[in-house]
Amino acid sequence: MKKRIEVIDALRGFSLLGILIANMLHFQYANVTLEAIQPTAWVDKIAFYFTKIFVEGSFYPIFGFLFGYGVILFVRSLEKRDLKVRGPLWRRVIGLILLGILHMVFVWDGDILLMYGSSLLIFMLFIQRKVKTMLIWAAILALCMLPLTIVKTDLMAIVATEMATTLDILKNGSYLDVVQNRIGMTGDILLIFYIVGMMIGFVMMVILSFLAVGPFVLLGMAAAKVDFFKHIEERGVLLKRLVLFIPIGLLCKYLLFFDNFVAKLVHGVGAYMLAIGYMALFTIIFMLIQENKYTQAFTNLGRLSLTNYLMQSIICTTIFYGYGLGYFGELGVALGLLIAVVLYSLQLYLSNLYSKRFSMGPVEWVLRKFVYLGK
Repeated sequence: MKKRIEVIDALRGFSLLGILIANMLHFQYANVTLEAIQPTAWVDKIAFYFTKIFVEGSFYPIFGFLFGYGVILFVRSLEKRDLKVRGPLWRRVIGLILLGILHMVFVWDGDILLMYGSSLLIFMLFIQRKVKTMLIWAAILALCMLPLTIVKTDLMAIVATEMATTLDILKNGSYLDVVQNRIGMTGDILLIFYIVGMMIGFVMMVILSFLAVGPFVLLGMAAAKVDFFKHIEERGVLLKRLVLFIPIGLLCKYLLFFDNFVAKLVHGVGAYMLAIGYMALFTIIFMLIQENKYTQAFTNLGRLSLTNYLMQSIICTTIFYGYGLGYFGELGVALGLLIAVVLYSLQLYLSNLYSKRFSMGPVEWVLRKFVYLGK
């Protein structure tokens, strides 16, 4: 059991690296199209293409897989202790949604906690389902999401041309200006219409979140059902085969830069394949050197993933936004990538020190107290 949990925690810690690198473009520029960023130096172009091909879209699925795996483990732990499942599970949903809203409004609008918390409202329906059912629905949702990858780049380009005011606020505005811009409430909107709009928006968020993260969350739930990581040494052949998804996925994602229908469709498939390949390769490496201090650092960071994820947002918005150091759009893609690596390395080190004294992070502790009502 310990080894299985350590592999999961280490994978979660590893996924935070990719999430931070992908988010760095958003922290620096608020959108991630080549036209909007306009890198001129060759080193910035290399950093941009590296992020788009090797990272973007291929680490959130890993986090989603681990989220689904964790949901099943959470339910099992409640059942083993003869505790009711419904209450703690609902409070976990509410806790993630509240954390996501607070993060989105007061720190950074690129939050994913609200996405996972709201989507869990639907995923709860699958907890008692068979593995086959989960896999079928995962495939259906993946097929439903592929058309979105075709128009994603075009939609981002359109949004980039319509957000000049937002960019100016992020670069030069005060903290209150940024928060007000996020919530979108002005004196011209009646309160009743704002509330109705928020309710409709939340319903849409639940549906879109289920579609967006559904394939890998359900895949993770199915993997937990069969205890995929319990006897991971016996799955070495399968893992080695899955590693082959990495070169195939990279090739598929490279096709994004060919502006045609097929290339955009294949790019979405490549993002999924690369995520699976990354998980397989990291798991193999972890099994080979699991007693190494570096793999233990990934494990410790993964145990504090919620706290570390929020700290990434706080630190990066402070560096780039106008109410902080004000480097928004100023440093370039390559230096932003370097900042991401340095920040992540610092989190590895500090998480390792923290874990020697405490078993969970402060945010994890608060969420756990809420889920179990302080018991």
